[in-house]
Amino acid sequence: MVTQIDIDTAWVLKQLKKGEQAVADFKAEATKIEHTMDKLNKQVSPDFMTRYIEVKEGLASEIRADQFTKLKQAFVDSQLAVQAFIETDAKLGGKG
Repeated sequence: MVTQIDIDTAWVLKQLKKGEQAVADFKAEATKIEHTMDKLNKQVSPDFMTRYIEVKEGLASEIRADQFTKLKQAFVDSQLAVQAFIETDAKLGGKG
């Protein structure tokens, strides 16, 4: 029984690490987009204005939807890992 808890604990920790990595990746992507936006803000000129607005709106609306999806999935995986651990603990006589 101890082995089962150790395996579940390792799995839970692995899932939590994946969640942490997804958050770190998302923050890195957001920082990259923020730096791009800062560069665009410094490049504004009368003949550049139309393209600037298009790019700025595109970046603001996009913000990498796949990053949101990965982040959401990592949170779901982490929640499932914790839930599975609690259920296993309860089956083994823990208070859950």
